[in-house]
This record gives sequence, C-alpha cells and structure tokens, in this order.
Amino acid sequence: MTLLNVAVIGTGIFATDTHLPVLQSLNKEFKVTACYNRSVEKAEKFSKLANCKIYTDVEELFKDSEIDVVDVLVPNQFNLTYVELAVKYKKNIIMEKPVSATLEGCKKIYKLAQENPDIFIGVNENWLYLKAADLLTENLSKIGNIESFTYNSTGPFVSHNKYGTAWRAHPEHIGGYLSDGGVHQLALLTEVLGPIAKISSLTKQIRKESGTDDTCFSTVQMKQGNNVIGTYTYSSAFGQTDKWVIFKIYGDNGSLFLNLSNKSKPYIELNVGPNAETVVTKNEIIEFSETNHFGVESEFKAMHDAIVNKKAYRGSVQTCGHHLFIVGAILESSSKGGAMVNVEQL
Repeated sequence: MTLLNVAVIGTGIFATDTHLPVLQSLNKEFKVTACYNRSVEKAEKFSKLANCKIYTDVEELFKDSEIDVVDVLVPNQFNLTYVELAVKYKKNIIMEKPVSATLEGCKKIYKLAQENPDIFIGVNENWLYLKAADLLTENLSKIGNIESFTYNSTGPFVSHNKYGTAWRAHPEHIGGYLSDGGVHQLALLTEVLGPIAKISSLTKQIRKESGTDDTCFSTVQMKQGNNVIGTYTYSSAFGQTDKWVIFKIYGDNGSLFLNLSNKSKPYIELNVGPNAETVVTKNEIIEFSETNHFGVESEFKAMHDAIVNKKAYRGSVQTCGHHLFIVGAILESSSKGGAMVNVEQL
C-alpha cells in the first residue's frame, strides 16, 4: 500500500485529539511528517506527539517535495490562502469544513478545484462517511416514493465546550454556529436525499456567546424527487433539554426514522406498508454503531483511495460547498422575514 506523508497545518484541539490519532492508526496509509502553527508553542507540542518536523514558514512546507498531502485545520477564512498555495506547488490538500468563511470564497476554491484536477482538493466532512447515511440510503427503496421528511438537531447550550474558541465566538464565517455545526447536519441530510433547491427559514440568536444567530427553523423543498418537502431545525443554544439528532423520512409505502441522539447507541426504525391497514414491516429496529471518531477514519481512508487510486471522494468542494450555500440561503430567507429563496448551486 502506498504510504502518504502528511503535513498538518493548524495543530489545535481537533488536530491533536482526532486527526493525529486517526492518522497514526492508519499507519499503512499515512505518516505525519511535518506540522505548522502560527503559535510555535502549539506546533512544538504537536510535534512531540507526532514525532514530526516543525515548519515556521508555511510556504516552505508546501515546497517540501516529500510531503504528499496537507491537512488544514484552521479558521475557514484562511482556507482559500492554503488552497492557492496547494495549487501553486501542486500539492494535495484537504481542509476542515465549512469550505470558506464566505460564499464568494467558496466559489473561488471551487474554481481552483475545477481548474486543477491533477491534484486532490477536498473537504473534511466526516458526517458524509457515517454508517447512518449508508443504512438510510440502502433502505430508502423499501418505503416507496419519498414524500417528506423532518430533520431535527437540537439541544442545550454547553457552557464549557472545549471547542468554544475565540474564532467561533466571534465568527468571520457566515452563519457562525449555524454553519460551523449545521453543515454536519446538512451533510447527512443531503447525502441521503440529495441537494436542497429552496428554503424558507427564520433564525435568531439565543446566546451572546454565539456571536450571531445560533438557531434556525426551516421549511425546505428538495431538488430531486417529486416535490419532496421537509423541515430542518438546528440549535444547540437552548436551556435544559434532551439532545436530539433525529431524521424521519416519509414515503408512500412506509417510513424510516434515524435516532442519532445517543452517538454510542444509534438506531434506525423501519416501517413498511402503503397505509394504516396494511402492515408489511412494523417497527423493525436496525441497530448499528459508528466509529470511535464518528466517520473520520472512513473519511481518511477514502481520501487515501482518492489520491492513490483516483476514486471518488464524497467530500468534494462542490458537495460541501452546497452545505454552506444552504446556510447562506437560510440567512437570506430570515433577513426577508422567512421568504422562500432559492439555494444557489455550484
């Protein structure tokens, strides 16, 4: 198996706690050989854990011919700069979601990806590689024509969140927490049911710590299918309440209900039959488990396959750009009093 040398840019919490252990566990596919952080102290801490070289000049990192892929984990307003360096030095690159801080920045990254098919330019969106998405997709045909759905990801505000960093509290990226966490939910939703065409939404800010609106309630129309409509609700800003991540899909021959609220014990419930009187399958529970790092392992394996074998990668700039454009449409709709707006498509 081809071993890819990885350089990590942005050696903070997620790089240290998730990316590094996953890359080290996939030691036949990857080896972390270099890192960079504007904070030398953080770079040194990461370097000791990874046993890798530290760069103090990021352009020198991109020039290093021994590096095969650059893993970027920085506030997303900087993603475009690193993609431009990757293109300049013909280096494979993967960046954290959301793709960009702005829709215009996302368009520029998409253009660079289209113009440079010889290098891999992808997005780390681990929710695209959840077992939940695969199982829902496998069972969709059993419930007939898809008619509607509801997606609800809501929960209480966590006062002491290790990811509550300054750049999240004072977001430069559109939507703040609505995009930072919301794109995960939109990744799962659209991976199963396809792109969103139109959306009507109202948003509000509950917590001052969020920096901007942190709650949205939306009605959507999907691009695929016969007028598939649904609801999308997202917030982690409420008072004491249960954490919910639920996705119910209604067909003309049954329904699927995903409960991902308890990540250690997720399940899908399947009901099949054309009406109340005709029962083919009743309350069938499909139990499954996600990986320890919630899809990151599969995501990196897929990246390796995309770079080495030119296989398709789910986290393309186009796919993940759509998630950001949905957030943009949510904000536009809310600014217009909840008017239905089209979601711009890349």
